[in-house]
Amino acid sequence: MLALLAVFAAGTAGCQGLAYVLVRTVGPFIPEDEHKAEYDLSGRSVVVLVDLKDPTVASEFPRLELSLADAIGKVLAESKACGPVVPARSVEAARRTERGFARWPVARVGEYFNVDRVIHVELFEFRIKDSPESNAFRGYAEAAIRIVSPESDQQVWPMLAAARILRAETLPDTDADSEEAARQEQILVEGFGEKIAKQFCTYKLSERPIRPKVR
Repeated sequence: MLALLAVFAAGTAGCQGLAYVLVRTVGPFIPEDEHKAEYDLSGRSVVVLVDLKDPTVASEFPRLELSLADAIGKVLAESKACGPVVPARSVEAARRTERGFARWPVARVGEYFNVDRVIHVELFEFRIKDSPESNAFRGYAEAAIRIVSPESDQQVWPMLAAARILRAETLPDTDADSEEAARQEQILVEGFGEKIAKQFCTYKLSERPIRPKVR
């Protein structure tokens, strides 16, 4: 069909007609080289709240809530995707000192820090090996992400689901170095943090690494 249209255009309107037909028929199927932000945070102040749902994960990775929130906030700030981001250490300080903080509604956390939006991350899984006995490192993380407006006490993203589920995996690696576990944890935290933050950033697809450490 496309060939017939091209011949018809060339025979009736010359090169300009052919170009028009090609743009109208082929152009729409060419993918854009840009990822649009899933939700626009431009100019809005933000706090990133990370909650671990598995006590065993919290025991194995005691600084995970802090480090993941910090990784997300850094990407948002560097990408200029939003306004001011509450430092992750401030959230951890409130978690330690404010009575009942762990039971606060998400909107109340936003009110406490006087921000426009709360990025709530419920981390269900986080591991750097398939099993503790394994000699190979292969990280995996899974979390539910949503954005809440403290002012309205309503979820504003996503609109048609309770949350957006995101997953991340690291490339398999085997290393006997005693410091390798810490390095693998850092790789997964930073990679997953970037993957979450990028949902709210507009960027060129061509800027993504060809072989990322975390996918």
